[in-house]
This record gives sequence, structure tokens and C-alpha cells, in this order.
Amino acid sequence: MFAVILFTRYTQLSRDTLKISYRQADVTYRRVIRFWCILAAIFFTPLFLWEDVLAQVSLDRISVAARSDGKGYVIRLHLNTAPARFSVVQPETNLLQFTFDGVTVGYSDLVPKPVSPIKDIFIADSPDGTGIDFQLNDGEYYLARTYLDANRRHVLIALTRASANEVKAIADKTDLIRRGNQPVNNITEVVDTALTPDPEDTFDRLFNQRQTLKFEVIVIDPGHGGKDPGSIGTRGTKEKDVALQVAKRIGAYINEFLPELKVVYTRDDDRFVDLDERGRIGNRAQGDLFISIHANSVRSRNAYGTEVWILGMHRTQEAFEVMKRENSVIRFEDKDETAMELSQEQLMIYELANSGNMASSVYFAELLDRQFTQRAGRRSRGVKQAGFQVLYHASMPAVLVELGFISNPNEERFITSDYGQSILASAIFRAVRDYKEQIERSQQERDTSR
Repeated sequence: MFAVILFTRYTQLSRDTLKISYRQADVTYRRVIRFWCILAAIFFTPLFLWEDVLAQVSLDRISVAARSDGKGYVIRLHLNTAPARFSVVQPETNLLQFTFDGVTVGYSDLVPKPVSPIKDIFIADSPDGTGIDFQLNDGEYYLARTYLDANRRHVLIALTRASANEVKAIADKTDLIRRGNQPVNNITEVVDTALTPDPEDTFDRLFNQRQTLKFEVIVIDPGHGGKDPGSIGTRGTKEKDVALQVAKRIGAYINEFLPELKVVYTRDDDRFVDLDERGRIGNRAQGDLFISIHANSVRSRNAYGTEVWILGMHRTQEAFEVMKRENSVIRFEDKDETAMELSQEQLMIYELANSGNMASSVYFAELLDRQFTQRAGRRSRGVKQAGFQVLYHASMPAVLVELGFISNPNEERFITSDYGQSILASAIFRAVRDYKEQIERSQQERDTSR
């Protein structure tokens, strides 16, 4: 508001001074500018004094865990808020230098105890801010990259195994950062657990602190729609119609038997929705679980059974073909079709930043696969992974369900029948119910242990 008033007064004065002589205008201009500069200095000075306080970032601890793909490790810096700028360099093959650029970082009273692959850690001030040096084990070679995690607070350093020559080529082109001679004074106590694996870094704990065990909103995504029919069955069945019909049945079951859950549809009629917008709909609704409903199709008329998919790198040609088919909706969007396939780097970044969500996705996918087999009597084709765009954009546990093969005449009749859709929707509902009950049990155990 102050800046607006200042600009308005200056503009009005400039117009008025044009009516008088050049010399008078110049004198008036100087006097006014001098007056407003003094006033602005008085007004803004406290803001500058407060800037350092507002920029204070606190490092609570450091943890490290093996990556789920087996290709290295993830170092997690647990912060109260994300720094505005940060970077990592590798001036030696066994030395990583991480810097919070332009920020003085506050620390809790701990010195992390080194564990593999980290041999030693040194924390100190540097000319550019505050630095953390990680000395790696001799004979182990990693390339490092940094990211913010999904909650936009913690900083992740991804270590990817590489050859000695690859790492040396990077180190030879990188200058060593000269740190201060003394470590930060208030780091005094050794905490043995500082570098033990954290639930947010691993897949072996299902419900971690970041998720706060909340399960209030479920997002149901009927695949395709509008100008995108999806796959076409042997009798002309459109995948988009089957997906919407089953999605609405799932929602009806939840509304009837789990009324405390809010159901959000990415579409509730025959309209086209971009893949990334589907994820954004779920994110805006603060969804806790995302289920994308589809029907499969292949050249063989004999293929049958259900599949449950989570996000990840495709490991088989079959997974690649399913991913291409479900991502092919991009051809209906105003986007480059080369964006159809997610890169390995995109998926790695997602996995590092969303490890908690992916753990829960795997757990729910297994519950769902079990219900399809036991409740619906369906042949299970397993829980698989591939780079689905629609799952990539959902910032929550997410699965993609292939209800069956409409390229198989018998499957098509079952999937389009009232009985078949009821059985399939019931199986998905039961998996949601079991997932909810597990979250509630975990919350009760946490509350009891406090």
C-alpha cells in the first residue's frame, strides 16, 4: 500500500511539474524525491532487519536409506522449511559438498553418526551460506543430485552408483568449496540414530508421519471420456463408458457404507479431461487415495483377468504396451506426443520425493488384487508398475485398475453386465474399506504409544 501511494504521488507530481518551467520542475523533483527517499528508508528498514529472522532454516536431523531400485542411496535433510536455494557439488570422487546458499542454518544439538555409504560428515559455515560435507567410503562411486521432497520441505540428495571414471570426470571439472575452519558451535551431541533409515525414505513402513494417517477423501478417476473413447471391445463397447459406470458404482457403495468418506470424481459424465488435470483435481480436493478405472484390450481375444498398476519404470514389454495405450490420450490434448512416455529421470525424481505415497500405493494395490481374486473370483494378473501419466500427477497414494479385457468377448459380456460391474465395484469398495481400517488401527496404535 505504501509503495502504491508513493507511486501515485510521484506520478501526479510529475504531470503537474510539466506545467511549470524546467528549472522549477527540477528543483521540485529533487525536493520531493529526497523527502520520499527518507520516508521510505524509515519505513522499510525494519523489514530488512527482519529478513534474516524470517529466512532462518532449522535442520532437525539427517537420515539415509537405500533406494528402492537398488541403484544407490537417498540422503534426507529434515528441515522445518525449505531453503530458497541449495546446491551440491562433487569436487572429489569421495566428497559431496552441499550448501544452503545465502542462508544461515540453525541446527539441533546433534552430530550425525556416519553409516554406509557415508564415512564422515562435517558441518560448517561457508562464504555462500552453510555447508555440509559428506565424505563417502573409499572405493564406492556415486553421482549426486538434489531435490525437494513432495511436502516441499525436506531436501533429498539422490546418490546413484556410477563408475570411477564417470565420477572422476565430474570431480576434475569441479572446484573445492573452502569451508570455515570451525564447525557450527551448537553441534555437540552424538546421536546414534541420526543416520538410520527413516520411514519417509523406505517402503517397509506403510503409514509415516508425513501422511499423518489421514483418510478422508477418495478420488475416483473414470478413464478416458468425451472425444477419447479408450479401447473398443469386440461388440463395440467403449472403455470410457465401462470406466464411468463402474466408478459411479464404487462411489455409491462408499456413500452408503462409508459415508464419512468424501468421494471426488475426476469426471462424472462423458467429457474429456486431460491426464494432468485429473491429478490436479485430486490434489485440489486434498485426496488421500486416487483410483483410476480402466478396461484392457490386446490383440489376443483369449487374454483375461484383472491387473492393478502403480507408478514406476516398466520392466516388461507388456507393461510398456499397457502404459503406451493408457497414456495415448495425450494425442487428444494440445501437447507434444513425445511427452507420452515418462523418462527414467522423471520417475526416479517422483520415487524419491513420494516414497511414502508409493509404499501406501503398493499396500493398497495388494489389498485390491486380493479382493479381485477372493471377492470377485477373477483371475489375477498381478500388481505391476509402469509410467502412467495420470498417476504421476496425483500427489497421493494412487493405483490404476484394469478391470478386464474387452477384447475378449466373454470378458466384455461380464464387464458390461450389471452383475459383473457390481462384483468389480464391490471388490474395489472392500479394498478401500480394508485400507481405511488399517489406517485407523495404525492411528490408534500411534495414539496409544504416545
